[in-house]
Amino acid sequence: VERFGVGRNTVREALRELQDLGYIRRRRGARSELVSSNPESAFVNAVGSAEELLDYAKYTTPLLLATETIRLGPEMAQSLDVPAGSEWVRLGLLRSRDGQSTPFCYSEVYVDPAFADAIADFGSESELFRIIERRHQIVIARVQQEIEAALVDANIASRLNVPIGSPTLRVVSKFHSSDGRLVEIGIVHFPAARYKLRITMDRRGPRPV
Repeated sequence: VERFGVGRNTVREALRELQDLGYIRRRRGARSELVSSNPESAFVNAVGSAEELLDYAKYTTPLLLATETIRLGPEMAQSLDVPAGSEWVRLGLLRSRDGQSTPFCYSEVYVDPAFADAIADFGSESELFRIIERRHQIVIARVQQEIEAALVDANIASRLNVPIGSPTLRVVSKFHSSDGRLVEIGIVHFPAARYKLRITMDRRGPRPV
């Protein structure tokens, strides 16, 4: 703090970022330990709250490929756990990181048509659900996320510039308003070695003796 003339909060945030990148290891009551002099090439999403689940969106640039209104068939509706025949506005988009030519991830976003006007502002802001909140004066109160390993088909492989059948991390996020309405569903495919999720959770209640 004294050496660099900055506040303690600034130092804590800098140490957290160094830990997220894999440079150091931090332990309560001990000095930080240098564990690597080479940063990780993958983006590390450190999650401690619902707001941080989609931190990667803040550090990537979206490219909107297509927007269309669709009616979900039985198979797709089942995979999203929504009623068959329901209507959604679907966006296809690629995200990239500054200075990198390879796509960071490919996303398909499904938006309730009642909130589709928010898409007009997408691009100037990278998180669609925040635009929906502001435009419609609602609160996204719950985010449900499922993560699984998957193999890409020909369509996704061509988007990500990877071979068909390559391993990816498939992340499905569902955004619910405070009244329980499902507002948005996002399906993101991260190619192997381009994304890492780190979750930190604190235990609640009395500690064991």
